[in-house]
Amino acid sequence: MTLVARRLDHALHDRAARRLVPSGTARRRHLVLVEMALAVAGCVGGYLLWIDGARHFEVLICEQIIMALGVDRISAALGDSFLVFGPGLEPVVAQMTGSCSILSSVLALAALAAIVLRERSQVVAGFAVATVFVLAANQVRLVLSLLAGRYFAVDALVFFHDWIGAVINFAYTLIGLLIMIGMTMYDAQRAEQDHTGRHTADRPEAWARPGLGHRVPLDADDAPKEPKVQVAAFLHRRVLPRALSARLARRRERTRVDYRVGHENAARRAAIVRDLAGKGLGVHTATLLAVATHETDIGVLDALADAVAARQWEPIASADVIALRLWARAWLMRAPAGTGPAPTGRLIAVTGAGGPAGVAVIQALQKAGDEVLALDANPEGAGLRLAAHAAVLPRADQPGYAESLLAILAEYRPSALVCTVAEEYRALTPLTARLDEMGVRTWLPDPAAAETCLDKVAFATALHAAGVPHPATAWTAGTAGLVPGPWVVKPARGRGSRDVVLVDEPADLPHAFFTVPGAIVQTRLEGREFTADALVARDGRMLACVPRWRDETRGGISVRGTTFASEAVTEVVTATLRAVGHSGPANVQGFVGPAGEVTIVEVNPRFSGGLPLTLAAGADVVGAYVAGILDPDAALPPLEFRPGLRMARYFSEIFYTSADELVGAAR
Repeated sequence: MTLVARRLDHALHDRAARRLVPSGTARRRHLVLVEMALAVAGCVGGYLLWIDGARHFEVLICEQIIMALGVDRISAALGDSFLVFGPGLEPVVAQMTGSCSILSSVLALAALAAIVLRERSQVVAGFAVATVFVLAANQVRLVLSLLAGRYFAVDALVFFHDWIGAVINFAYTLIGLLIMIGMTMYDAQRAEQDHTGRHTADRPEAWARPGLGHRVPLDADDAPKEPKVQVAAFLHRRVLPRALSARLARRRERTRVDYRVGHENAARRAAIVRDLAGKGLGVHTATLLAVATHETDIGVLDALADAVAARQWEPIASADVIALRLWARAWLMRAPAGTGPAPTGRLIAVTGAGGPAGVAVIQALQKAGDEVLALDANPEGAGLRLAAHAAVLPRADQPGYAESLLAILAEYRPSALVCTVAEEYRALTPLTARLDEMGVRTWLPDPAAAETCLDKVAFATALHAAGVPHPATAWTAGTAGLVPGPWVVKPARGRGSRDVVLVDEPADLPHAFFTVPGAIVQTRLEGREFTADALVARDGRMLACVPRWRDETRGGISVRGTTFASEAVTEVVTATLRAVGHSGPANVQGFVGPAGEVTIVEVNPRFSGGLPLTLAAGADVVGAYVAGILDPDAALPPLEFRPGLRMARYFSEIFYTSADELVGAAR
């Protein structure tokens, strides 16, 4: 025999020998068939062995439930059947057949637990809970069937038991199966983290250290073992609809942390974060939150914040997505390191913190490095959340205002008090001596001057006496008709354009006059409306006069404006404030007519809601005013401003909880 023939014969002999030895797949297939045969045999044998005992046991339990409910004419004296007397006392024997018992369902669950889930210690508890549930549900089915025969008719018993009961039987068997699987498939060795970084399960020893994503090389003993039969995987691949399976997978992925991120370098981590966020904030939410919580590299955090900000169009999928967006907003709005103002060490109290003027003053003081104590009567005032310290006061016209204010100032001991509500001057003036004793400096206008500005009748009288241009004004019904039209009717003591009525027809004037409380009537001016932010020194010098056009207003507050320079406006504003005897901050409102004539409408002896435009134009009236408060003898210099600067206002938000804890960027 040649060498080639011998080798061929040897190869054929080896191949024939290998065919006689079953492969691993064949062995597993044979093992599965044997286990299935044993399961079927166990179910059949158990049913034949225990069915009579199970029927008597369930009849006994059902009898006890019927007796506890106080229902008569139902007896279990026959042992394995019920004797039911219907509405007409017609007797019927309801036999407890094998199909009515839970034994078949329990044996099926036991077979599944023994064959498929036997390697998991939790299967015993899962099987016990599922059995108790199936027993309880079947008792409900039996009781309802018997009650149907007792109160309705024998046909109702048969219908409920055979049809509705069959549906209930299928439902509780399926639910019992899911209960057992759910309790059994829990694995205490999953290595996962929630979004706060806490480990949600015991970590395997193969993990080198806690944190995001570092693994050591696996030894031979730690090599992955042959995969086991996974019921969950089988359900997802073969049983559940694809859409439902994908939905459950997405929900599971949202709460799972991707451990492949932490051990990479910073550039790679940033690329991974951008890729994960690009798939949707609701897809890898837990991983992105973990990065935002534990990451220390500024570049990675910048990449995450930019990626989150780029997906603002994405619908909100959960509360964690909201938290991620709030974090990104706070990160992007953070102050650059080292660019903030140097702290002055002063604490300045500001009243009226909830109004536009109060908010503007608080922000100006903070930009200058001052710490602020915000005060307001409204506990929901936005300015209370902007300042380092805040307190709520009663209104100035309510009892307890003075005591509350003094108690708060005694607690915090601010260096100065800035009032942005003109109506508080009357209550603050008697407290100046006690404030000085506390070391709290103030600069309040003369009470008579403040009252003249707040009372539009007194204001019109003062300007008329000083020869300052002012619209014709009447405050009695008898003289209202003497004022040239068209008219504007408004309260003599009001603010914020409240209760202002414009009248064009003479016949409508009396009705408007008597409708507006405490009304005055003025000629409605033509021309372009302006407001001038002014600061008058204690000696009467005009330190600042910044006129701005009121291009657009909402609720009496300027939302669009433009600064401008005008000697005529400055002269009339100066004459107006001199006529009323005011010192300190003020905003003067008026009109520039078609021919350039300037007419003054009113003066508010406080900072205005449009103050941010004046400050942006370069006239730091807040800083100069605080300097004048702290040093009354200081020679304050005049302030310049930039004409032609425009302002467009927009809304900004503060987020806080019911416990007054700031959230997100407001923190």
